[in-house]
Amino acid sequence: ISIPKTPEVMEKMHRMYNLAYNERARISPTALNTYLECKLRFYLKYVAGLQTPEEVSAEIDSITFGDIFHKSAEYIYKDLTQHGSLITKDAIEALMKDEVRLESYVDKAFKELFFHIEMDEKPEYNGTQLINSAVIIRYIKQLLRIDRQYAPFTYVASEKSVSEQVSIHTPSGDFKSRIGGKIDRLDQKDDTLRIVDYKTGGEPKNPANVASLFIPDKNRSGYVFQTFLYASIMNRKTPGKVAPYLLYINRASSEEYSPVVCLQEPYKSKIPVLDFSLYEDEFREELKKLLEELFHPEVSFTQTEVEEKCAYCDFKAFCKK
Repeated sequence: ISIPKTPEVMEKMHRMYNLAYNERARISPTALNTYLECKLRFYLKYVAGLQTPEEVSAEIDSITFGDIFHKSAEYIYKDLTQHGSLITKDAIEALMKDEVRLESYVDKAFKELFFHIEMDEKPEYNGTQLINSAVIIRYIKQLLRIDRQYAPFTYVASEKSVSEQVSIHTPSGDFKSRIGGKIDRLDQKDDTLRIVDYKTGGEPKNPANVASLFIPDKNRSGYVFQTFLYASIMNRKTPGKVAPYLLYINRASSEEYSPVVCLQEPYKSKIPVLDFSLYEDEFREELKKLLEELFHPEVSFTQTEVEEKCAYCDFKAFCKK
């Protein structure tokens, strides 16, 4: 299946992503990851606007599970920073010992995102939901343990929307769009601003280099691409260093675990990315080429050749691949 970029398709894309037509235009890292994984999936989801039917279920899917974890962490750090933005080891340790307080944060997140009830109402959990709640509490403790090791640090923001205007070159002329999305967490220590992205599933992948993030492959790390995009945006807004961190909560139980993002060529040592400015120019050049390809009228929306990406695709029935 190949969808050509007809004048009608190009017009629709410009009305979505060209600031001259849409002042709220924004290309998210999720959309760019989708395009890199499968151009056809990008077309179906973002251009044609096809949606999978929502299923009403008493069970918690992986997306909702992650959202509840994120919201619980947001509640915790908003509470911890009520009287100042500095997070200390003592404050984290006190919270880790307060089981009732930890449960209350997760309970609030469940009420808001799953049960959709008022905060003064009491939710009725079934057995599976209680198990999910217990796992999220365990994950929260792992987050706090890792943060205790890093403390003291200054908490900057949760769920922070960031964006940047970009110029995209096309055969018919340049146009302005915007790239950006929502960062799970920003914190500061010494001269380094950390971009912290929480992950409740998946496993760490160390890309060989920056260029590999833009090449469709079964081992391409979309998570690293996303956090690098955020780091690239913040690098131009911050005087000090910017460091991208990926915190895989489901993998963080060992004392040796580190959320530092690393690059690793085959058979070579890991290189921790502690100052994104060293990779900024290369990342920007690759991003520029990606955006130009996305809006090039002669590059059709085609099916991926990496069939592993098809396993959980919402459009498998349409694609039949």
